[in-house]
Amino acid sequence: MGKNFPRITNLKETPECFEATIALIEKSFKYEAPFTFKEDFAPLIDVSNHHNCFILIDEDKNVLAHIGAREKSIKIEQQEFMICILGGIAVDENHRGEGHFSTLMQDVLAEKRSDTTFFLLWSDQEQLYGKFGFYLCGDQYELPLDENKKNEFLSSKYKDLSTEEKKQVQTLYNTSFAKEYLTLERNENDWKLIEKIVSANIFLKKNSNTITDYFFKDKGADLTGIIYEYASSSNLKTCAEAATAYGRVWMGKPIIETENHQYQFFMAPGDLSLFSILIKDLTQSKIILQNINIMKQEAYFDFNGETLGLPVDEFLRGIFGPGSFEELDDVLKPLFLSGLDSV
Repeated sequence: MGKNFPRITNLKETPECFEATIALIEKSFKYEAPFTFKEDFAPLIDVSNHHNCFILIDEDKNVLAHIGAREKSIKIEQQEFMICILGGIAVDENHRGEGHFSTLMQDVLAEKRSDTTFFLLWSDQEQLYGKFGFYLCGDQYELPLDENKKNEFLSSKYKDLSTEEKKQVQTLYNTSFAKEYLTLERNENDWKLIEKIVSANIFLKKNSNTITDYFFKDKGADLTGIIYEYASSSNLKTCAEAATAYGRVWMGKPIIETENHQYQFFMAPGDLSLFSILIKDLTQSKIILQNINIMKQEAYFDFNGETLGLPVDEFLRGIFGPGSFEELDDVLKPLFLSGLDSV
């Protein structure tokens, strides 16, 4: 390759590489019709986020690798924290083993770290992402499908709802789902992007003309039969239980008791100062994170007047689960992201 190639750029700077990037991702993920990555992961790959779709190209503008980053915020009380969700991670199969993934990942992490509280991604490659400081953590509980349950909801697409119905869904998200979990803040543009995820189905329950409950089910090839977002104006537990008539329900905490419990995501701390403030606020000052020693893979923190040390993975799981610290049971709000927001 040429002297200055391969080089890292993004889709905003090289829009002519968009279709090749989509083709690379879909081939890598074995993503097949009727699903399309452009629709199912619109929040990540939409033109409004092309400045965060990083690609590695050669001198002929062949796309060798892609990593997408989605910057969103979560809120604890009135304090907002920027997080970075990574997805659409793909390397051309003809150029694997050449260090392209490592080059691109290190560049993306370095560029985003100073403004990022933590990074999230979803994968089954624990050993691979462990090299970049990612750890499996987060609670995810699953309720099984119950075909004996009564069907009480009507199916639709979010894009097909009336303006008033969309407003009602958005209000329920903020007052129910986002109240139960520590999850993403959504603005008007986020809801517009959700309209593009046409493989996701929304199920509604109404009283007269008012939506009292809703849930989202399905998205692309990965979340078929999964219910991953739900909200109610009255009782979230009742809503989640009723939703089992339609599919398997994912929860960030056992709203309803179940034995099916697993990890939710890979997490890597971002800027240490921002991450420390998050830990302090999330634990209501019960834990003060002092430092994370990358070389030793140790986290040092103050708790009950003592400075303690734990392996980073144990510390993260103590905060975000599984197996969160018992001393925090009365203060922790579980981090849980809707499938609409996963990339």
